[in-house]
This record gives sequence, structure tokens and C-alpha cells, in this order.
Amino acid sequence: MYSKSCDTFFSSRSKSTWFRLSTIFVLSSLGAALNGPGDQTTNISIDWRNDEANRIVAEELNKSYAQVPFSQEYEGVLDKAPFELTWTTGPNLPVTWKGGIAGAIGNEIVLVGGLWMPGYRNLAYAYNLNSKAYREIPPPPFKTEYTQGTSDGTNVYVVGGRVAGRHVAKLTRSPGNGWLWSDLPSLPESEAKGRWLATVEIAGKWLVYVSGHPTGTPSEERGRPAMKDWRLRLDDENAQWHPMAPYPGSVRAMLESAIVRGKLYVFGGSHPNPAMRESFKKLVDQYRLFNIPYAGVPEYRDAYCYDPEKDEWKRIRNLPFPMHGGKGVPLQDRYILLMGTSENKSLRVGKTDISVLAGTATKNKTSDHILLPYWTGYNDLILCYDVEQDNYSRPGVMLYGVATCPWVTDGQHIYGFGGEPYHGFNNNNTENVLQIGSLKIRN
Repeated sequence: MYSKSCDTFFSSRSKSTWFRLSTIFVLSSLGAALNGPGDQTTNISIDWRNDEANRIVAEELNKSYAQVPFSQEYEGVLDKAPFELTWTTGPNLPVTWKGGIAGAIGNEIVLVGGLWMPGYRNLAYAYNLNSKAYREIPPPPFKTEYTQGTSDGTNVYVVGGRVAGRHVAKLTRSPGNGWLWSDLPSLPESEAKGRWLATVEIAGKWLVYVSGHPTGTPSEERGRPAMKDWRLRLDDENAQWHPMAPYPGSVRAMLESAIVRGKLYVFGGSHPNPAMRESFKKLVDQYRLFNIPYAGVPEYRDAYCYDPEKDEWKRIRNLPFPMHGGKGVPLQDRYILLMGTSENKSLRVGKTDISVLAGTATKNKTSDHILLPYWTGYNDLILCYDVEQDNYSRPGVMLYGVATCPWVTDGQHIYGFGGEPYHGFNNNNTENVLQIGSLKIRN
């Protein structure tokens, strides 16, 4: 999905090409108005994005979506979502970050694993919800990169990763407001080379490890058979990883997932089609054309629920449109917010460096930059799934359309740290933004 040629930005894959082109024009004009010569220093949060202006953009986009009932666009969906979201931003992360784990423990949100850019550093931070400040904490005891993991409100679990091999670890509080890492049973031998873009959640008494992509090839070039799905019993100190009922969606990665009422819910995902991918690369390389659907990496709508007590999967209602690479946020032990995303692009006020996206600045060893007058991200639409009614609604859009972003909630707000945009302006397409969505329950 990520770090593809800038040509895919203009891929004609949404329902309405005219709508997307109109959006580009309108937001480009808005960016020029808010970021123009007379306003260049007003409310600009960082070189590549304007947070104050983009709060207005998100508000206006949500007003626009509210004018078209969701059920007129898709079948089997609700027009009214149970939640409204209003957006603001918190202090920027100390380092740009994507593909890691966020877990709320007490009054802090722990941020571990993933890619801390530049340099692929192994770092960890805790964000204090009261002081709104970050403090550095001990990083995982092994290099991670695109780590899988989860939190149960007391511990944060790190399972494998692109370079972590079989390593599994748990982070807990230690006396004196500190933190302590401890090893958990290693993954089976078949995981020795590592796995990334997988799903890790705590379902009942089990730590489950589902789907994903073996280390060794880019995410857009997955050609190996499906890897086994595993689970580890957390209430048995002598437990080892054992196979679980296989995920029924075949070979897949970048599932969106969450736990509600002790069950695992997974949505969408993606997997390359070799023939489509080769056609895509051929047309881009030879003719600079980019009209192969999904850029050769199809995205999916199917969704499933896993019952750990029965070790069984069941099919649930399909997504109204394909999604992958986002995060599920459970709310009120009934709802799941699906935070984006797909290859469809979104725009905000800021900048995009096309030369960085295309790699030309590096290949030509030049400092020349080709800037577009807007920030670019992936699909920004949020869905809300109701586990009781087995249906979807649309609460609106994210402030910024980022993928592989760890989202977490305290019950009143949702927090999204960093993530992968498409803006290609800094540090290998990683962000340092903290998005904060305030939840309002609708009557």
C-alpha cells in the first residue's frame, strides 16, 4: 500500500472521478487562501501541514458528507452514527512515527515499536494525558519495525515485527513510575524471519496473532502462502503458542481489528494480485500511466468475528467499501470505530513533495523539490460498526488521513499518534501529528 510512486495519487478508483477532481481543486484553492502570501505565518503548525486550517477543513468536509444520507450511497448502512467527532491536535511527537503500538495505562498512553524516523530507531515514549507531555521510556529489548501488538489496560504486548523474528515481550509498570520489560514465550520456529502488517489482539484469555506478511519482500509484492495464525494462553505461565482456527479470508495483511465482548472482529485487508501488479508497473514504467485498479494491490470488504472459546470464525456483514491499514477503536463494549483507510487519497492544507514520493531527489542526488500546495494522505473516512446490529454508519472524517497509525481511546476521546501519510515531505512518509477526536454521543 505504502511508499508507491507518486503516480498512484491520481489513480481513478473512487466512485466519482469528478468528485475527487473537484475536491483537489477546492482544497488546493483553500490551501492557497489560508497559506497564501498574506497568511504564511498564521497558525502554521509545522513546515508541511497547517493544523488550524485543517480543523476547518475537517469540519467543512463533515458538513458536506452530512448532506448525503449514507444509505443513498451504500446498502445496509445507517444514516445516523451513534457518535460525533470534533477534532483538535495535541503536541507533536518528539520523532516522526508509524506502524507501532499505543496502549492506555492509567493516565498515560504508551507508544512503542514501529518506525521512529529517520534512522529506524528503537524508541518508546509515554504521553501524559494530564500534563500533555511526552517522556522517553525504555524501548523494547529488541529491534521492532512495523511491530504488531496490543494493550489490556495494564500491559502492552509486542509480538514479532519486520525484524524482530520470534521475539515476544510485555511492558508493565515498575515501582517509582517506571517501566519493566519481560519476555514472553517465543513464537514458533516458522516465525524466525519475522512477520509484519499482522493483527494482534487479546481475545478473552488469549493473545492472538492473525494474518500478516512475511519479512523479505515489500508489502506490495507479497507472493508467499498464508502464514499460520497463532494464539497464546495468558493465564497459564507454562503456555506456548499453538495454532488457532485459520483466518477464513485467505492470504491477507493490514486487517483492521478490535476486541468487543471478548471476541475479535477483523475487517477488510489487502493482498497483491501478481498479474495486476505487473501490469501496473509496466504501464507506469513505460508510459507513466497509472490506471490499473488498486495499483495492483486489491483491497477487500469482507469481515469476520472470532470466538476464542469455540476457536471459531463466523462471517459478519461486509464493509460498505474496501478498507485496510487502519485501526479499530472499541467503544462502550458495543461499537468499533474503523479509522480509515485505503489507497484513495485525501487532501489537507499544507505541502507535498512529489520528488520525495517518486524518489527522484535521492536518485539524482539533488536538493531540488517539486512541491504541491496541499498535504496528501490516504482515505480519511471513519466507519462505525455496531456488533449488536451488525451494521455500519459513518461518523465523518479523520483530521488527517494517515495509515498504520496506532489509535487509542480514554472513553471520551480518541488519540492517533503519527502514522503514514502520502505527503512525501519528510522522513520517509511519516508524521509527528497527534490527532485528538472528542466523542459526543448522539441522542
